[in-house]
Amino acid sequence: MFKLYRYLFPGLIALVLGFRLGTILFIRPAPVFDEPIHLQVAQQFGPGLPAISQLRDYPSAAGPFFYVLFGNLGALLGYNLTLLRVAVFALALGNLFLYFRIVRRSLPAEDPMSALALLATAPYFAALAGVFMTEHLALFLGLAALLCYLRFRDAGKPADAVLSLLFATLAVYTRVYYAFLPLAFAAASLGEPRRCWPQALVWMLPVVAFLPMVFLWRGFAPPFFQYVYHPAFSWQNTNSVLLWSGIVFLPWVWRELKPWHLVALLAIPAILLAPLPGLGVTRSALKLLPHSLALIVACLFGAIGLLWFIRLTPLALKSGTRVAALGTLALVAGLLVSGPQVYERYLLPGIPLMLICARLGTRPSLALAWAGLFQLPLALAHILRLTT
Repeated sequence: MFKLYRYLFPGLIALVLGFRLGTILFIRPAPVFDEPIHLQVAQQFGPGLPAISQLRDYPSAAGPFFYVLFGNLGALLGYNLTLLRVAVFALALGNLFLYFRIVRRSLPAEDPMSALALLATAPYFAALAGVFMTEHLALFLGLAALLCYLRFRDAGKPADAVLSLLFATLAVYTRVYYAFLPLAFAAASLGEPRRCWPQALVWMLPVVAFLPMVFLWRGFAPPFFQYVYHPAFSWQNTNSVLLWSGIVFLPWVWRELKPWHLVALLAIPAILLAPLPGLGVTRSALKLLPHSLALIVACLFGAIGLLWFIRLTPLALKSGTRVAALGTLALVAGLLVSGPQVYERYLLPGIPLMLICARLGTRPSLALAWAGLFQLPLALAHILRLTT
């Protein structure tokens, strides 16, 4: 049976990636989501390095590194949208390779293919692999930072620490909320047998490196978008992260349940304060249901999400899952206070971390069923919606 899994998991990955590449090369849909904005700003940045006046404000909430990179690469490609999408697709392939290495290092006794297939068939991972947007570049930099951090933790080579700090800094300069990564590295280093406060402070350097942009913008986003993205708590954000995380955790919710886990029902009052989550597939699906049924579904997934975060706490004490658990909690904490609106795709970097914490290698049949029967059809439908 395990030999069969060796073929089925790669088959799922090849199917969804091949389908996505085919839609990029042969269907060539019109710009979707924020592609027109990203293309416009990348052209404004153009080749070379931007001036301070250009950095001071531009019509996007993304950090400047995405536009510096694709301003230069786009100039070489003639800002051809299809070629830029292919570049994003290449980043998605790189993300799967990095994640394979990360899972093998975090959980050496488990087969990484189940986690890899679940990530590849995750609707936002697959759909955004063919869209000229920031998510896959930020994820690539974040996963590279995580892999280098794990290598430094295991071997203690300074070069790995320097690379981790560099990649983490570039990730923050791509999407500001990736500041959760250096926070997780700092907290994880304090959880090691030999606590070292100076080393923990060093891991915060990517956050410090972003302060010039904070001073330039006088906020955490360009002034053009500060009405949406500014430090503020929102019940809708609470609802959002609980629902979305509950969906990710759903296949494994039944494992090691204890009576005191009923405390997760406390999520229900929070859900009732803001029944609809932030923008994304889940919100669209809930709107298709009758109001009472949508409310029940939201409360159910919200309670599962809170249970997931309760279960993450002890995993932050174990060496194999420490960084992943702390990273997930730090990401969610950042989304809770990130302003009045979050998008479901913002949880994308949390999905690979959650899959590590779920310890999928011992239950490959469940992972195969969830990836093939639930995530894959949803991912293909999401891709088709973007191409028609």
